[in-house]
Amino acid sequence: MKSKMKNKTLIFAAAFAVVLTLAGLTSAQNKCTEAGSIRSVSKASSGNFETVTFDVMIKKPDFKVTRARPPFSEYGSEKRLRIRGRYFQSIVFRGINWECKIAEALSASTTNIKAVKSIEQFEGQVEYIIGYDKRGSYVGQSVTRTRKGSRVTLKFRK
Repeated sequence: MKSKMKNKTLIFAAAFAVVLTLAGLTSAQNKCTEAGSIRSVSKASSGNFETVTFDVMIKKPDFKVTRARPPFSEYGSEKRLRIRGRYFQSIVFRGINWECKIAEALSASTTNIKAVKSIEQFEGQVEYIIGYDKRGSYVGQSVTRTRKGSRVTLKFRK
């Protein structure tokens, strides 16, 4: 009798653990739409410039853009990432709602920007690496207010 009760308890505990795990995975896959999140990142080309734009659900986002150098790895992993490009910029956002899926629209054809890769999305911090080929082509960043937050744009010469 005790053995049957013990088996039922173990089965119940295992089922409960599976449900919790699946619930956590499902919530991590929700699109970013809440205040404090990065809703999307996109790549575009227009005229003599190419851009990477982050649609952020914060009026005054806390971010920093710096020159970056390989090797790169995903946060919490020893595995090295190969990111296309000869030169790299890193953009790090702090104080971000990070428990959602950032929409990525990166299929636009660009000649200088070779890659836009997320390498960290954990504990309120999100980092992307932008790989590009032409030295000195990074122009700078701009922040534009939107109705629900702001748009952070990194600009590169073609």
